[in-house]
Order: sequence, then structure tokens, then C-alpha cells
Amino acid sequence: MTMHLAALHRGAVADAARAGEVVELHLTLVRDPTQVRASTGRSLTVIDATAHGLRRDDNTWQSDDAPVTVFAVAGHWLGLLPGQQVTVDARLRPPRRGDLVAAVAFTSDDPTLVGRPPLMQRFAGRVRNALRDACAGLGADERGLVPGLVLGDVAAMPPDLTTAFRTTGLTHLNAVSGANLAIVLGAVLVALRWSGAGRRWRAVIAASAVPAFVVLVRPSPSVLRAALMGVLVLLADVLGRRSASIPVLSATVLTLVLVDPFLARSPGFAMSVAATGAIVLVAPGWTHRLSAHMPQPLAAAVAVPAAAQLACTPILVAAFGQLTPLAVPANLLAAPAVAPATLAGVACALLAVVSPALAVVPAHIAGLAAGWLAVVARTLSALPGAGLRGPSGLSGVVFVTAVGAAGWFVVRRLRRRRARAMLGACPP
Repeated sequence: MTMHLAALHRGAVADAARAGEVVELHLTLVRDPTQVRASTGRSLTVIDATAHGLRRDDNTWQSDDAPVTVFAVAGHWLGLLPGQQVTVDARLRPPRRGDLVAAVAFTSDDPTLVGRPPLMQRFAGRVRNALRDACAGLGADERGLVPGLVLGDVAAMPPDLTTAFRTTGLTHLNAVSGANLAIVLGAVLVALRWSGAGRRWRAVIAASAVPAFVVLVRPSPSVLRAALMGVLVLLADVLGRRSASIPVLSATVLTLVLVDPFLARSPGFAMSVAATGAIVLVAPGWTHRLSAHMPQPLAAAVAVPAAAQLACTPILVAAFGQLTPLAVPANLLAAPAVAPATLAGVACALLAVVSPALAVVPAHIAGLAAGWLAVVARTLSALPGAGLRGPSGLSGVVFVTAVGAAGWFVVRRLRRRRARAMLGACPP
């Protein structure tokens, strides 16, 4: 980590940023440009890119390979795909302390395109655009939510719905991760099994679908974690070995952090790992205990989101000061609609590329399921106490730890009192 941070402050881009120079940058986009509104009310386009070098006013060229964030106050950036190379004149500034880029660039110019994005990115962009077009006839909530559930594309989500999802702990549904990959791979494996494909062919074909899934939904930290875990599990199946969840999760985290140490500072990556670990380690025991009082499927539906939320709460509070007291009931109510919305949305996206007219049918099916999720989020977020917030940072972690310890102490005392009462009721 220290070596990677030191490398950010060396090179031509970092030197030009410290001097505040205006240069011509040669960039490759690494994510889709997004539009945000600054505190002044001005609309900005944010572009994450890799700078391959810069050209100064005296026409001298210096090569580099440095991550930068570009803020464009005008120009046609929206709609450019990851992998697209561009050149643009921009003023460089040093990043804020702790930012994981070598420089921040400000421009009001249009980018000059250099070549075309890679073929896979062009196809992924076509699928994403086709899904948006197919959902155009849905209601505002559904129109913004279906692309979010399927592709993590939340650009069209109404701001109040985004807030409702955050308040009720449903934001993870729009952050494509292991659940989405599991649903898609499960459907692929079922289809392959029906076609008569053997076990190894099923695993190989499913594994080959994982990179396409990552390109389509974009490689966020949670997607990378889920994708590598999925590949390792499929590889274990091909080799005829039973895969253990914790070793697979550990190997995945170690591999990703070695490749990109900055993932260790990503709240999304930390929550993805913590939630997965809790689901594997804690949820089975809770499911077993709850199944003594309710049907087993219902017990699992309660235990899984409860364990995941418990594991993520310290990170949520430390990073954002966000408490989500209604996350468990919200996820319980939302669970029946997630798989139908995801599968119908994927079918809609793929069908829309070939026949936009036929894609309207799965779009409306996905819209019905997404509409239920919107109702759950809006209804529960309006309840008293739904938007509780706590202190962030270290004080937030201390606060959550204290509350958790107090809750554990109270539960333990109640159990002891109950046990004594039962013993006292027994005849001598």
C-alpha cells in the first residue's frame, strides 16, 4: 500500500499537478462518466481515467501511467464507454489528502476521441442502452430501478427513491454483487442442465460467462469479489473438489488486495466481504435456531439479511454515519421480488438488442417486481426512526460496539433469568 501511494506522487502528471499546469492529457476512461451537482448548484461530469501522458505548451511529450479524476463543466462526455481513449486540454491540480489519484483535472472542452472502445465494451454499452430504452415506458420508479437491479445503472433513479433505499438498507440491490451473479449463473446452469450438458461443460460455460457479466455491469469492488469467488467455486467443481466457502472467500480477498491494494480502503469492498462472511458463518446457525419456531425457508429469509446487516453496520456507521434499523424487515419483504426482477431484467436487456418490441414484455414483468421494491422502500422509510443516523469515523465504531455490547449483556441476563425461572418451576 505504501509503495502504491508513493507512486501516485511521482511522475509527469503529479509534477504538473503540483505546478497547476494546463496540459493536453491522453486518457483512457476506466468507468462510465457520471453527472453530479456541485455545492454551487453547477452541473459537473466526473470522469475516472488513466493518464498515459501529457503534452505541454512547448509541445514536449512526457509518458506516464497515472490515475486521474477529471471534472468537466461542459463538453460531451456522457455516453463515452470505459476503454475509450481521448485527448483533452485540462488544468491539473493536486488531489486532496487520501485521494487515490495522482491529480485532479478541470476542463470545459470536448474530448477528442482516439480510436474506439474495445469490442466487449461496445457490446456492453449497446446492451445497457437497449435496456434503458426498453424500460422507457415504465413508471418513473420502475424505469430507474430495473437498470439498477440488473446492471447497477442508477442514473435514472429518482433522488427520493435513492434516499428511501439507503434509509431502509436496500441499496445493496442496486450495487451489483454476489446475489446478482448467483441468480444469473444459477439460471445459466439450469439451462445447461436442461440441455443435457455434462458437469464440466456446465462449469466451463458458466465460468466463461463471468467475465462478460463483469464487463456488462462494470467492475465495482463487490462485483470483482463475487466474480472471483464464482470462478473459484466453478473451478473446484471441475476438479471434483468440494469448495469450502471461507477458504474461497479468503483466497478471493487476498488475491484482489494483492492486485489492487486500494481495495482495502473501499467501504463497498469491505461491506461485500463482511456480508459474505456473515452469511457463511453466522446465518446457518441463526437459521437453525429460528427454524425451531418458524418454517425453515422463512427462518433463512430472516437470518441471512440479519447476519449481513449486523456485519455491515460498523462499516456503514464508520464510513457514512448511517443506521438502518429497518433493514431486516425491508430485506425480508423485498426478497421475493429480487430474483424475478433480476432474471426478467436480464432477459429484457439481451432481447432488447435483437428485438426491442419483444423486450417490452420482460420489461413490464421486471417492472412489476421492481415496483414492489419501490413500495417497500418508500413505505418503510416513512416510518418513525427509519432515518436514524449516528456518529461516523472512530466514534461511530465505538458507539456501535457499545450498543452491541449492551444488547448482548441484556439478552444474556434475560436468558439467565428465564433459565432460573424454569428451574424454579420444576418440582423438587
